[in-house]
Amino acid sequence: MTPLFTFPLPLSPNQPPAGYGWAERDMSIISTITAFRTGINQRDTFLGRPRCVICGIPTHMILQHCHIIRDSEPKVWTDLKDRGWIPPQAKIEPRHEPRDGLLMCNNHHTLFDGYAFFIRFLPDIRKFVLVNYSNEPILQQYHGKAIALDIRHRYAPFPSLFIIHEMRVRGFHPFEPLEPAMPDGSPWQDWILSDSVFDNASDSFKRDSPPDDGANSDNDDTDDDSFGTQSQTQFQPTTMSTGDTSSGGRRLMLNADVIADILAATHAMPSWKACQVDGTSWTGTGQENIQKYVSTIGAAGH
Repeated sequence: MTPLFTFPLPLSPNQPPAGYGWAERDMSIISTITAFRTGINQRDTFLGRPRCVICGIPTHMILQHCHIIRDSEPKVWTDLKDRGWIPPQAKIEPRHEPRDGLLMCNNHHTLFDGYAFFIRFLPDIRKFVLVNYSNEPILQQYHGKAIALDIRHRYAPFPSLFIIHEMRVRGFHPFEPLEPAMPDGSPWQDWILSDSVFDNASDSFKRDSPPDDGANSDNDDTDDDSFGTQSQTQFQPTTMSTGDTSSGGRRLMLNADVIADILAATHAMPSWKACQVDGTSWTGTGQENIQKYVSTIGAAGH
């Protein structure tokens, strides 16, 4: 019989025996996962309530945190860093990076992970649009419409990540059209308009709870959540990700030029610069930090 493990005496006061403590690494992991969820909840809250960015349902019990690159794919995550698709300062693992996450209801989370639809960032209109590539009837009402994501938010998802997911969706449905038809303009999802969660005047989402008197609340929360709208480079795509059709709609293309445009837009987004700032150590002197900021983010970073 294997002898029982014995503890050296006397035991240290007010702490467990050596090797039985809660490692600092474990605390770091829990803290980082909490930051992942907090960042997503902060971004995907509208009129004071967390909502599914697809359908807008606010029922807390069925809302889930969805990963674009799955938390079981750290090698893919590292490869994306090496290729410049995400900042090198991004979290070590995808499960810790809020810019790899979305808040969805359980139904749309399942359909997203099951490759029934993909989300495409369109640089020309600066919106994230749902594409029902599998032609699922329950998704048709959302097809071609923009979901509730603000590209100016400091935790806005990296558009480049959706390219990987889109390629997988296309691979799961090899007999669907390579250039699916899209409606013109890509309007917001119906719930965004019907619930008035987007303010056209300020071009921003209303995140705070509405005041009791029913008056329109100001949208200072956009300034608080964003990484400075002035840091947003006004990216002009060199190609259109959609082509005209005879019916008046557009067709969604995916080729090297389209991918290059999406990558360029990703690099210009405030969330890219915010990620660089969040992932950089600022323990030096003031002058050293200024030099580090200029070399890492750029003089016009913020």
